[in-house]
Amino acid sequence: MGRMLTLFTNHTIKMRLQLWISTIIVLLAFSIIVPFYFIEKKDRLEEADVQLKQVITLQSLYIERWNQEKLDAIKRFSLSDNAKFHRIGDLKREFQDYAKVESEFQSITYVEPNGYIFPEGSGRSPIYVGDRTYYLRGKEKKSYVSGVVISKDDGKPVITFSVPVLDDHNEFRGIVLGIVTLEMLNKLMSQLSFGETGEVYVLDSQGNIVTASNHAADSMITQRASSEIFTRARSNSKDHSAYTGFRGEKVYGQYRWSPERNWVVVGEITQKEVFYKLNELSVTIIIISLIALLFSIGAAVMIASKMERPIRYLLRATKIIQNGNYDYQINADKIRKAPMELRQLVNTFNLMSGRLKSNISLLEHSAWMDQLTEIHNRRFMMTEGNRQLQMCIAYGQTCSILMMDIDHFKKINDTYGHLVGDAVLHHVASLLKRYVNTETIVARYGGEEFIVLLLHKNAAESAQVAEELRELFMQEPYINEKVTVRITASIGVAEYSPTLEYGTMIMEDMVSRADHSLYRAKSGGRNRVEVDTKGNQEKRFEE
Repeated sequence: MGRMLTLFTNHTIKMRLQLWISTIIVLLAFSIIVPFYFIEKKDRLEEADVQLKQVITLQSLYIERWNQEKLDAIKRFSLSDNAKFHRIGDLKREFQDYAKVESEFQSITYVEPNGYIFPEGSGRSPIYVGDRTYYLRGKEKKSYVSGVVISKDDGKPVITFSVPVLDDHNEFRGIVLGIVTLEMLNKLMSQLSFGETGEVYVLDSQGNIVTASNHAADSMITQRASSEIFTRARSNSKDHSAYTGFRGEKVYGQYRWSPERNWVVVGEITQKEVFYKLNELSVTIIIISLIALLFSIGAAVMIASKMERPIRYLLRATKIIQNGNYDYQINADKIRKAPMELRQLVNTFNLMSGRLKSNISLLEHSAWMDQLTEIHNRRFMMTEGNRQLQMCIAYGQTCSILMMDIDHFKKINDTYGHLVGDAVLHHVASLLKRYVNTETIVARYGGEEFIVLLLHKNAAESAQVAEELRELFMQEPYINEKVTVRITASIGVAEYSPTLEYGTMIMEDMVSRADHSLYRAKSGGRNRVEVDTKGNQEKRFEE
């Protein structure tokens, strides 16, 4: 120890500085690289987890919306007069006319109340489907969307959409059944890959792969029902560790069940891709640290400073993003003298944070907004609208719901085409926007139906608003360069009541009662307002 101390004391200041800085550089390299690696590894895993959740949530929304569009199409047939009054010939002609413009359905058929289907063409025997799930659900007056099932006709996988036909007395009169092949779902899925190795799969309730974003390479898949991700999904596990994926590689994955748990959307990305940039960066930093040892004190100090500063910015930035500030950017001017690799890393980080913010904004917009009409959608009304409704009631205020339906909208589509029909919906939404304020929420409920939540307004005041809207629609028709489309609407009004008649939530009760009032308005001749008042006291407003 004495000889080492004597040797050290004989060194010049420059040599001492070189020795100390060399030691510091080595220690600094380890103190930076090791924590940085584990912190970045954790952040990469969290980032991959967030990305997977975003992807499968967004894709689930696309698939659920696709399902809802098909179910809405079948529901329109079940609500037609031809279905209610059992005019089967006219109803089948409606099916044929629809098939000319909508090619996604393989077939649309009518199931008789006794459970038989009478195929087209003479001499063909009726088909009994009374034991099928969709028929049993129809008898219960419920719509039904199946998982992927194998068609008994041609052995191909299909999805069935069924809606019961109810007459004016709410009696069961049969079922409208639509069958869709997986070709359109495959086309949708083919656009859902992400990253270099990220893929999205749809599995049925048994764990078999229905379709995948890269379904052209399905022959490479080595695991199906035995996949670890399906085992986790079936048990609702929160385990996010790596496992062997469908293509035999180590992956990280997330899953999301459909609302009726008849299929599950799975997203996977390889472990190699998740850690590729981290490993590359770690090797780069190690090499730079070793090279720094060969330079003089000034070069060592300069290089260490240039390395430490941007890394500190990166670590701080990752924490800021982790706390929810997804669009945080590192000022490039502050690291303009840093090594090229670190500047590239910061630029990549800024690019990724920008994309992350964009993806989250797109997801939020898709979840709460109706893309066609650019107003809020049903989901927003049933969540945010319900929250504001509860607050209003908690303060002892009353409120009301307006349910409105554009009269003869199918005729508008049939006469002018679906593009004009879409434009009419957008026009109606723009008129409703005039009433949007802190006490009014408007949303597209589905199809040609719109819903308005009026806070602090009773039935009489809301009925007056409904009359204003009805007159506004007539005064301002949709006009473009070629056509003028006159618009009328039937509107149902329901006021808050502490006693629930329908459902288990106040919002569900108000919507149901307003919907019943809307039905009376349409049955009473359309272009009118009907008010729901309990105790069989009703107020009727006509043109």
